[in-house]
Amino acid sequence: MKKSEKMLLTVFAVLFLAIAGGGGVTYAWKQYRGITDETERLQGRLIEMNTAITQGADWQRKADWIEENVPNLGSRQEASSRLLDRLQKEASSAGVTLGSKEFIDPSRASIGIDGMEEEEMGYFDQATVRVTIASTSEQALFKWLHTLTEPKAFLGVTRLRMSPTGEGKSVNCELEVTQFYRESSETKLTSTK
Repeated sequence: MKKSEKMLLTVFAVLFLAIAGGGGVTYAWKQYRGITDETERLQGRLIEMNTAITQGADWQRKADWIEENVPNLGSRQEASSRLLDRLQKEASSAGVTLGSKEFIDPSRASIGIDGMEEEEMGYFDQATVRVTIASTSEQALFKWLHTLTEPKAFLGVTRLRMSPTGEGKSVNCELEVTQFYRESSETKLTSTK
């Protein structure tokens, strides 16, 4: 083998080792980054799991409170009539005069403020009443709304449209109030004596 052939062979060997070494280093770097990314993801998940475990007692307490306080009513009609009675009772004590009252059918798709259909709320059953109020004072209206929406009542103002009347601090208002409840599945037995 000539000296030039040895030199050429050495250059090719060095070039081959450089290319193979570069490819090996690139492959190793990609593997290293993949492992470190996976480690970071697992650490984040571990943090989320630890947070969920530490908050578990708090969420259980909240779930227990809901189970203790959610109203169990026999039917949607019963819930609607109780809701209307409560609205009228609280309105008279707050000095608010209710105008028209309309029961909202839950099977009818309601349109949200953005013009899209609102999602169904499947965890609770609902009874909704739409009420209009004309020329009432803001203070009386807000007092009435505050009294209605205590947490244990499971009542919510699910839609509110208010406009000033132009006379002092009085407003016209259209609102929907929803009673969230759970329909009791127990059958009612009647005595046949």
